[in-house]
Amino acid sequence: MEVLSLLRVIAGLVVVLFLPGYTLIQAMFPRRGELDEEFDTLYRVTLGMAMSIAVVILVGFVLGNPALGNAPEWDGISDGDKGYFQTFFVTTSLVVIILLFFGAGWYRGAYPWMANIHPSLARAAPGLRIESELAVAGKYIPAELLELQGLKHDRDNVKRKMKEAELRKKTGSSMMKKYYDRREKTLLADLADIDSRMAELDDMLNRPGEGEGLSADVTQDEPETSDDEKDTEE
Repeated sequence: MEVLSLLRVIAGLVVVLFLPGYTLIQAMFPRRGELDEEFDTLYRVTLGMAMSIAVVILVGFVLGNPALGNAPEWDGISDGDKGYFQTFFVTTSLVVIILLFFGAGWYRGAYPWMANIHPSLARAAPGLRIESELAVAGKYIPAELLELQGLKHDRDNVKRKMKEAELRKKTGSSMMKKYYDRREKTLLADLADIDSRMAELDDMLNRPGEGEGLSADVTQDEPETSDDEKDTEE
């Protein structure tokens, strides 16, 4: 019984303090590295815990509304003399919210591992023009092409951040200007890395095959046979 009680406590903490907010963050930011390139997972966990508290508070406000009246009388589940702010209704509401957020996150491509369960569950995150559903449909998509599409999306994000940094540098204080100067240098370095990798992928995808490219334009003339060689052959 002690083990069962401990498992119930752990499951309750996960449902109340983690899953609602985490699934919400996954639905809002489905692409990996969208929150932060280096500490993306840490941001998702911490924001998930914070948003979970907010979701639980909202659920408590709704279920604790006296206008809803008393809950139905179910033996061992709910007390008819009380409102809906009871364990069963709170847990059910949170589970439904978690499933809704999870479904939204799956639809937006936050869970690529779902394709391992069934190919029809494969979804690509926004920003990728070539989605994984095409691969499921039997169309071959090179990994380099998928990476190239992702890099294009990342490049647009970097350019957007550079514009924001330039705008804030103009309107900020001297300390803010120094910060955004360093920020611009970092973004320029990231942009150079992305452009370099995109050039490599472009060369790999557009590499001329045998009989193509410049070599295809070279015409090999047959060697002329001299008169002496003709006489010898005769």
